[in-house]
Amino acid sequence: MFLLGSLLVGLGGGLILMVLTAFLFWRISKAGNIHDAVDLPSRLILTGLLIGGVIWAFRTGGGGGLIEKLVALVAVLIAAVPLCALWLPSVVEFAVSPIMNAMTGGSEQVELKPFYARAVAYRKRGEYAAAVAEVEAQLVRFPGDPTGMLMLAEIHSDDLKDVPTALAVLTEMMVHPEMDPSGVAQSMSRQAELKLNRMGDVHAAREIYTRIVSTFPGTDAAITASQRLAHLPDADALAAREELAPIKVVRHEERLGLTDHLGAGRAPEVDQEALTRDYVARIEASPDDWESREKLARLYVDRWNRIDLATGLLEHLITQPGMAPRQVVRWLNELADLQLKSPDGTGVAKLTLERIVQLYPDSQWSQQAESRIHLLGMDRRAKSAPKTVRLGTYEANIGLKRGDPSIPDPSQSAA
Repeated sequence: MFLLGSLLVGLGGGLILMVLTAFLFWRISKAGNIHDAVDLPSRLILTGLLIGGVIWAFRTGGGGGLIEKLVALVAVLIAAVPLCALWLPSVVEFAVSPIMNAMTGGSEQVELKPFYARAVAYRKRGEYAAAVAEVEAQLVRFPGDPTGMLMLAEIHSDDLKDVPTALAVLTEMMVHPEMDPSGVAQSMSRQAELKLNRMGDVHAAREIYTRIVSTFPGTDAAITASQRLAHLPDADALAAREELAPIKVVRHEERLGLTDHLGAGRAPEVDQEALTRDYVARIEASPDDWESREKLARLYVDRWNRIDLATGLLEHLITQPGMAPRQVVRWLNELADLQLKSPDGTGVAKLTLERIVQLYPDSQWSQQAESRIHLLGMDRRAKSAPKTVRLGTYEANIGLKRGDPSIPDPSQSAA
């Protein structure tokens, strides 16, 4: 009875192992590999059960007769098959992958990206229709790719001079379901540029820039749009800019270089007071006008020697919330440049550069600021005006003065 019971238990265990093995191979065939077929926790649980069954088979049949030992051996062989299916691929991959990676360059999957090099080459050769076809072929494979849609709109607007089609492409790009917010902002900005520069519609461009500022607050696109709004011309100024100015033919001297006046035109003198008032008026009209603030700050220092006014202008930009770090770093460096022009500006410039280190530690900007702090003395000397070196008065006959009667006197020799 004991022999029959052991035989039945062994056959039942073997049947269970065979079913489990068949199930594992079926999952592997469906998933393609063991990692996707069975996750790691499940593999560990199955491994524990299989090893436990093998240990039980050895303990029950190892001390019995020949049949019990054969049943235990068959159970071990059957259990080895699912164990190999569970762990052998991982072991082989771990052992062989360094060699295979060295020979094949690795098994990492390369991300597929659109390829626009051929379209760029067609544009350079003037084959614009072929360039359009190439970009559209890439967009079929990668729908909604912002780079391709912007390039397609650029070809239509700049190369084919077809502004309506370019605007249609940009509108499609803006409403594409797979387009991210940055792509939508780029599309809107490009639409505003076409409306302004190609169609002369200042009102439409202002409306689009205003939508960008309200739709994407705090982003680089919104900051750029606010600057465009500050510099938008009115309709009359835009019309005057587009009028073709007459070309004046200037008469040149035939004997250039042989006359008293070489004919070089002098640069007209700029009324610094009027220029200062103009920048102040622009800032009052548009407080966020970066360009006017930067130019007025330099003018305050270079012309009026008012570092305090220049500091206030730049500090307004530096402390404005939502500014991009690279812009803040640029303004702090510019403020340090202006401070170095004052008589005792080295210490103040050092404090300004240390603000970069405090605001953005462990960044490339902080490393550059620390390098500038170490070289502040040299930087100040480089920016200061060169000093005039006065030469002494020397004798015309130096080296020929008579120190000895045997040396002839040049003045008497000439006589």
